[in-house]
Amino acid sequence: MQDPEFVHDNFTRFGKLLGSSEYARKLTRASFYYKNSMLNQTIAGIKFSNPIGLSAGFDKDANLVSILPEVGFGYSQVGTVTYEAYEGNPKPRLYRLPKSKALVVYYGLKNIGVKKIAKKLKRLPKNKNFPISISVGKTNCKRTATVEAGIEDYYDCYKYLVEENIGDFYTINISCPNTFGGEPFTTPKELDMLLGQLRKVKNKKPMFLKMPIVLSWKEFEKLLKIAIKYKVDGVIIGNLNKDHKHSTIKDAIPNGIKGGISGRPTWKLSNDLIANTYKNYGDKLTIVGVGGIFNAQDAYEKIKLGSSLIQLITGMIYEGPQLIGEINEGLVELMERDGYSNISEAVGASVK
Repeated sequence: MQDPEFVHDNFTRFGKLLGSSEYARKLTRASFYYKNSMLNQTIAGIKFSNPIGLSAGFDKDANLVSILPEVGFGYSQVGTVTYEAYEGNPKPRLYRLPKSKALVVYYGLKNIGVKKIAKKLKRLPKNKNFPISISVGKTNCKRTATVEAGIEDYYDCYKYLVEENIGDFYTINISCPNTFGGEPFTTPKELDMLLGQLRKVKNKKPMFLKMPIVLSWKEFEKLLKIAIKYKVDGVIIGNLNKDHKHSTIKDAIPNGIKGGISGRPTWKLSNDLIANTYKNYGDKLTIVGVGGIFNAQDAYEKIKLGSSLIQLITGMIYEGPQLIGEINEGLVELMERDGYSNISEAVGASVK
């Protein structure tokens, strides 16, 4: 079996190549794209042609922005981007768990740094029908391991993006488990400090928070209250499952394989938090549902639990790029079955 990181890198190179050719983009669109006005929404002032987005962690360096709309995505996340470049954690940093429909991810916020990524995005023609979120993290190095240094690093990266007017909205990633200093901003006090500092940047674009999922509802709710205090527009629920012994993991994970787990082992954890968040704070926060989506029914379930938007990576890796169009087409069929005329009507239907 080929090294999954090698496969990912080749996929990215091929996608970048396709995106650079108008003919290849048109051919890709003819093969994969599905469009239906029932999937249109306006969220936080941004128009989305459909609710399916690419999660942060796949297009780390903004190589796929030109091809993703043609595959059928409604929006994408670039990054996670950090102020300084980071070459990534030691290999292996991507490992497949096929029986579990999962990946073990240990990249550690690998990226070429905010200035190079901003320069690259500025050169690309703007697609007004394809919103881009920039996922912002702190540089993965010993220098940023303390809370104070980490906050300043987040601030520098975020400020640069805002001043350069890069992206349509921003996601502050507080939940990457594979970094120096761990996840200090998944506690209320530190998150309050971080958002207090970021608020000093004069930004008119929406801001979302990328949330951890291995927290009790009581602890998770404390973070939501901080987000609401600072008028964050929404939350992305959520990130990787750090528990290698989780009951959903059916494969043996060899010694030496480090990282958080994506895919099906995140499914119920994220769904439970989505439902509770919508039930208690759905009027204050937009929810983006992530974790374990492999078909239209999976996406629809997350939407009916309270997600206005969806993101995925692992499902596409296992099922192929045609999955995006299949999900969008399947969502329309499910909405028609249930008597909805627009996807927004289904949001939270299971918990209302």
